[in-house]
Amino acid sequence: MKSGIRSISVFSPAKVNLFLAVTGKRSDGFHEILSVVAPLLFGDVVTIKVRSGNGEVECLCPGLRLPPGKENLAARAARAWLSKARREWNVFITISKRIPIGGGLGGGSSNAVATLNALNLLAKAPLPLDSLLELAGELGSDCPLFLFDEPCLLEGRGDLVKPLSAGIAKRFRGARLLLFAPSLEIDTPDVYGRLARRPDWYSDSLDARASLSAWSTGNGGMDVLLANDLQKTVFEKYPGFPVLLDELSRKFGWTCGMSGSGSCCFALLENDWEIAEGICAIRSAWGQECFVEETAFA
Repeated sequence: MKSGIRSISVFSPAKVNLFLAVTGKRSDGFHEILSVVAPLLFGDVVTIKVRSGNGEVECLCPGLRLPPGKENLAARAARAWLSKARREWNVFITISKRIPIGGGLGGGSSNAVATLNALNLLAKAPLPLDSLLELAGELGSDCPLFLFDEPCLLEGRGDLVKPLSAGIAKRFRGARLLLFAPSLEIDTPDVYGRLARRPDWYSDSLDARASLSAWSTGNGGMDVLLANDLQKTVFEKYPGFPVLLDELSRKFGWTCGMSGSGSCCFALLENDWEIAEGICAIRSAWGQECFVEETAFA
C-alpha cells in the first residue's frame, strides 16, 4: 500500500432474536442455544481509515467513553484481521453509534464484524469467508451471525450459523417493528448466571427443535415464533418489563418480546394508527429519555 490514507464506511446492523431457547450449560462454561435471529435496517455506521504503518489501531466512538482499560471489540477485530491477513497497516476506526449499548441488539458484535468486512473490502487479496468466520468466532459468540445479511439459525454457543431458506427469509423482509429500551444496560453474564441457577427454566432441546420445525414448515407469522428463555430471568429481576409489555399487548394488541438478554424489547407492527399512542405509553412507563426506534427487518 502507498503511504496515502484509504477509507471506507460500512453499515453495521442491529439484530433481533425472535426465538431463543437455552437448552443447558456446556462443559466449556458457555450455554447451548437454539436461536433465530434477523438483521434490521437500523444500525450504526463504521468508518475505517488505513495507511501503511506498524499495526497501530485506534477506535473512536464520538459521544461515548469506554471504561478504563477496556478495548472496543472493533479494535480487537482490527488487530485480529491484521494478524491473519499479515498486513502492516495502521487502522483508525470511527463508530457512529445508534444501537443502544447493552441492549441485546448485538451492537458491539456487529461493529466488530463491520470492521472485519471493511478491512476485507480495502484489501486487494481479501480473506475468504471461512477465515472471517474463524476470526468472528474468536471475537465472540454473537459475531459470526453478522457475516450474513439474512435471517439465520444459531446453534452451539451461537457461533454455528446457518442462513434460513429464501422462502422463510421472505416472511421477515420489510416487516416493521418498534424497538424500545429503558436507560439500563443489562449484564449478559449475569442473566445467564441467574438462569443457570434455575435449571428448570432451560428448554428441552427436542421440544425447541420441534417448535422451530413446525414453524418453518408451516406458514405462521413471526408472532407464532416468538420465545426467549432469557426473559424469565430478566423479568424476575426487573418486573417493570413484563408490566409494560403486558400493557402494550392489552391496549394495542401488539405482539412483544425481548431481544437476547435485553434490555431492548420490540413490538411487531401491523398498522400505523396506534404507534404514536404506544410510544407515549412506553415513554410514560420508562421516561422520556428511553430509547424508541421504528424500523424494519432487512
